[in-house]
Amino acid sequence: MRNLKSLTVLVLTGAFLAAPMGVLAQGKAKSEKAKPYPLDVCAVSGEALGGDHGEPYVFVVDGREIQLCCKSCQKDFDKNKASILAKVDAAAKKVKPYKPETCLVSDEKLGGMGEPYVFIRKGQEVKLCCKGCLKEFNKDQAAYLKKLETASK
Repeated sequence: MRNLKSLTVLVLTGAFLAAPMGVLAQGKAKSEKAKPYPLDVCAVSGEALGGDHGEPYVFVVDGREIQLCCKSCQKDFDKNKASILAKVDAAAKKVKPYKPETCLVSDEKLGGMGEPYVFIRKGQEVKLCCKGCLKEFNKDQAAYLKKLETASK
């Protein structure tokens, strides 16, 4: 009985110490440099991102950012990973590149505030000087995308 107690304490201590390592590994997977997600909808359900489900569930697979409408779509993603990644890759090939050398929102030179924040909206790559400009961009996406379309001509 005493050995069983000791073994239980040892296993629980190991699990307690290992848990933070798992969290660190997950954080690294999300923060690694990845190609931006090219769709405006969930890769699994086709539902709009940021709708009724709240913020998208975001993770990185093989150097690509993947966004799902909710975490529960992860099971279906895992079952159909190859076909979903093929759909994401096909959409990525159609993305229009961002040509200006300045932030779409602040007009600051890209790179002046560190690595630009890069994402894709409606098939167009967008680069901002920082993630802080995203809030302003989201207030009127249509106007900023129109500005980009005009600047790219």
